[in-house]
Amino acid sequence: MKHKIFTLAMGATMALTAAAQDLRTSYFMETSVNRHEMNPALLSESYVNIPLVLGNFNLGTTSNFGLKTFVYKMQPTWQGYGVDNRNLTTFMHPDVSASEFLGGLNDKSRLSLNLKYQLVGVGFKAFGGVNSVELNLRSNTGISLPKSLFEFMKTAGEKTDYQIDELGIRSESFLELALGHSHKINDQITVGAKAKFLFGAAYADLDAKKLNLHLSDDHWNIDGDIQMQASLMNSTLEYEDPSKNDANGRRRISGIDEFKPSLSGFGMAFDLGATYQVMPDLMVSAAITDLGFISWSNTYMASSAGNWTFDGFKNPIYAGGEDTGNNKLDDQLDALTDDLEDIFSVYEDGKKSQSHALAATINLGAEYTLPVYRNLRFGFLYTSRMAGKFAHHQAQLTAAVRPVKWFEAAWNMAGGTAGFTSGLVLDFRAKHFNFFIGTDRFFGKVSKQFIPLNKANTSVSLGLSVPLGK
Repeated sequence: MKHKIFTLAMGATMALTAAAQDLRTSYFMETSVNRHEMNPALLSESYVNIPLVLGNFNLGTTSNFGLKTFVYKMQPTWQGYGVDNRNLTTFMHPDVSASEFLGGLNDKSRLSLNLKYQLVGVGFKAFGGVNSVELNLRSNTGISLPKSLFEFMKTAGEKTDYQIDELGIRSESFLELALGHSHKINDQITVGAKAKFLFGAAYADLDAKKLNLHLSDDHWNIDGDIQMQASLMNSTLEYEDPSKNDANGRRRISGIDEFKPSLSGFGMAFDLGATYQVMPDLMVSAAITDLGFISWSNTYMASSAGNWTFDGFKNPIYAGGEDTGNNKLDDQLDALTDDLEDIFSVYEDGKKSQSHALAATINLGAEYTLPVYRNLRFGFLYTSRMAGKFAHHQAQLTAAVRPVKWFEAAWNMAGGTAGFTSGLVLDFRAKHFNFFIGTDRFFGKVSKQFIPLNKANTSVSLGLSVPLGK
């Protein structure tokens, strides 16, 4: 099965309904056995997560846009309304106002998708502290789309020159073996660390540093600098017809062949953290996670041709007249994808090994326990994911309450790169049973396909473990 490059990237965007891979609302919950994933110094008890079933699962997206940004419900007066019972169209429909569409966009449309699925998770006391062993499947995808790209798509021809820069798509999937240890130095200070061994499955990075488009006669002249890297297990690339080779004979890449399972990268990372009890009712904490890299072997390298032409958006984008063959919403999106691939043309430069840093995350926290009711705590958490154009920053306020030993709940309100969000975690705990379910970002209104309509700020986390005592 052949996968086109742009289709593959955007397909991943729409298929994963998933910035950080951890449940940040649980950071201040004393019943949470997994919060050490955000700060290894918070590892405080022995436990066993139920393996391969529901030990610890986290899936989420962080975004400043949603489906309604690009897909519109057609009005009865619009061209093509009701043809074959179709009433949805893309922003490219001629009856969609350019000013309305562009006015609803940020300077950069950002989307972060993250998955973390724990296969094995164990905590135990030894070596003067508490230790953890984890085996996790992780996947991270970041997309940055500048407003200038959509301005060109919607208004092409109204100006003769457009400049598009800072566009990027990056995705990585890997298996992580993490060995952690926390140690209480004294009554005030606890430190923790994790060593992570990483086994890469797939990596892809499309970086459009610049695209300058100039209208000349009946086509667009493009001066661009596009770099692509891809290490996709044992998969091979597909190429366009040799007639589309560049002046130096480089082959134009059209897509990716069938995936062939194998490991294509190895790396290592570290988590470091500490907590400090300032006074009996106040504790501060700090951590940095995913400080490391993965070295990818046999990485396909590709780049733009420097100068090339684009004939414009020529595919049908709306229902009209007698031609209804390409009018479904899916067909409209496919047509746009085909045209975009002509803009982002890349040509193979060969293979080589590449090392890439992970997106490290900083967590800074402060927790206050209410003196008159010690089962109620308030927390502040600042999170910064350092990932260049895919970076994410957030400040969060949390209230956690444990009215009875067997139940704890935490609620948060947060604001940051992706706007304002709210989340809730419920944790049910017995002597040898611990089940939690929660979200850092409540689901808003979704489409029939469960795609967020407003902002793709959604997450779901759940897990089942067996506590083994403090």
